[in-house]
Parts: sequence; structure tokens; C-alpha cells
Amino acid sequence: MMTESRLKKRSLIFAGGGTGGHLLPGIAVAEQLASMDDFSITFIGSNRPVEQQIIERSGYQHLGLASSPSNELKSAPWRFFWNNGRACLQARRILRAERPAAVIGLGGFASVPVILAASWLKIPIVLLEQNIIPGRANRFLFSRANVICTSFTETRLPKPHSGRPLIAFTGNPVREQMTHFETTQKSEPSEMLLLVLGGSQGARAVNQAVLALLERGRDALPRRLHVVHQTGEVDWEHAVQRYRKLQVHDSELRVTVEPFINDLEEWYSKADLVISRAGATTLAELACTGCPTVLIPYPNSIGDHQLINAQFYEAEGAAVLVEQMADAEVTARNLQNAVVELLHDSAKRNSLSEAMKKLALPEASRKVADEIMALIAH
Repeated sequence: MMTESRLKKRSLIFAGGGTGGHLLPGIAVAEQLASMDDFSITFIGSNRPVEQQIIERSGYQHLGLASSPSNELKSAPWRFFWNNGRACLQARRILRAERPAAVIGLGGFASVPVILAASWLKIPIVLLEQNIIPGRANRFLFSRANVICTSFTETRLPKPHSGRPLIAFTGNPVREQMTHFETTQKSEPSEMLLLVLGGSQGARAVNQAVLALLERGRDALPRRLHVVHQTGEVDWEHAVQRYRKLQVHDSELRVTVEPFINDLEEWYSKADLVISRAGATTLAELACTGCPTVLIPYPNSIGDHQLINAQFYEAEGAAVLVEQMADAEVTARNLQNAVVELLHDSAKRNSLSEAMKKLALPEASRKVADEIMALIAH
């Protein structure tokens, strides 16, 4: 007769979220681990709608805690301490009940209460660090981890003390469908496809710059153009209205506008050019898919990590960098120059694509899963 422990699946907890950039690598690793063993997998994060949607589609259980981001420490200190203190207690109750074999921190403020609870309960901890410049949450949690998996060899981490944590360069995990990738034929072969990504929550400055480019510089762009634009929830209706006005005067402009695009791999496979923020997870997907890209880093990212990510890709010849300036007109003009040049220069696009593919690390999710399996085997 099997013992209860053999009958009960081993549990793994993924902690963090708030954005697709933190969650999608976690889902990629969860899928890899599920293929290696029969684990019970739960994601614990925030109550943000975008997070709930992403996890719901992946089919994993999701628990939201009412934690507060670090910027509330100054603006609303009482709420910050109340929410995060309560979230830590909730996390400790969940971990005591689940008794997971390990907790995997995905970064972001939502990971902090769960990793702190895991540390108190002496549960093995793995942190995923997606950027060259680590985020606030991971910097705070660094000393509590057993293993930190980095996406870049250049990731700037403090030196570990007495062998802990172990630093493992794995690359940034991407979902399976991004790693087995073939460019597919567009439904209209003579049409150019421009894919615009502002991250899972959208990016108003990117949205405005792209719309300004289309409104003012349409004559310089290829006549047959299909713009596929992920706007984020907040800007979606406004963008739809402006695109409708553009289409009234331009019958050859085709548009697909979504707040959040679920089937990105389909559009990556058809894109002639991508305009994107420089979040590490999007960059890892772009590398695996080999898309020629113009990067507009978010200027207020912690430690300027998006700019540093983008500079790395630019230095490798894999992307064109357009910085977001204080003057929106200057940003739009610089973006227009870059996009017009690239859409008319297939040799330059091919060069970017080849350099982008060289940065791909399609084995990253398996390497992270191997680190987790090695840790829980001890």
C-alpha cells in the first residue's frame, strides 16, 4: 500500500507577477517541470487583472495577495506595511498547508511576501532575474535564495557569501511555442506587417509615437501596411478611434488592435518589423523568433534596466535603439526615421534578424527546471 506522501503530488509554488514580463518565464518553467515530474503547481501573486488573465489561460491555479509595490512606501506608508504584513501572514499559512518542495520567485513586488514566508519556513528558494540590472524585489531577497538563475552573463549581482546563493546563468525562459519557430507566410505577401508591443500593460508613449508616425509620415511608409498593435487596456479605445480615422483616408492600411495579444507567436512569425519596449522577457522571445526590432526602453524603469537591456541588444547588432525623449515630438520623429529606413531596407532587417537569433537561448526553461530539480533532490 502506498504511503500518503507517495500518493500526494509534490507541490511547487511560483511567486510574483504583476506583469507578463515576470509571469511568462514562470509559466515556461512550470511547463518544463510538469513534463519532468507530476508536480502540483500554484502561482501566488497580486490581484492585478492582467496577471489573473495570463495565469487563467495557462491552466494553473492562481492565488492573489493584496501586497503593495515599493513606491507606496513613501506615498502611502501605512497601507504599504498593512498590506504587505497581511500578505506575508497569508503566504505563510498557504506554504504551511502546501509544504512545497521549493518556491520559485519571479521578481516584482508580489514575490516578496511569499519568498519571505518561504525563508522563515526554511523552504528552498530559487529566484529568476530577467534583467542585467536586478529589480528591487530580487535585490532585497537575494540573500535568502539558494539559487539565482540569471538571463545575462552580464547580470550585476552582489558577490555571494560562503557559497550561497549559487548563481546559475540559464537565460530567460520562454514558452515552448516560441522555441520551435518557423516564419509563416503572410496572407497578403506584398503587405508589410508592423508589430507594436508596449508590454502586457501597454505603454502610452509608444502608442502615441506610433500613431503620430502613421498620421504624419504615412506617405513615406510602404503602401500596403498591416499594423498589429498591443496597446494595453487603458489606451485601447483611444487607439481604436485614431486608427479608424486613419483608415477613412487610407484603404490600404490594415489594422489589428488589441489590449493584450494572446497568440503573439503567430504575429512574431509574420512580422517584418517589431516596435517594442525593452523588457527582458519580450527581448528573449524576440531573440528566439529572430524578429528585426526597434526598441523604445521605458525611461523610468528601476536602475534604467530597460535602457541597459536595449543597449546590450543594440551593441550586438540585434536591434535599433530609439530613446523616449521628454519631448514626445522628438520621440515620434526619431521613431519615424528608424521605421521608414528599416521597412525600405530588407538587407538591414535581415542583418538585425540574424544577430537577434544569435542571442537566443531556447534551452533556458529546461536549464532553470534542472536547477530546481537539483535543489529539491538534496
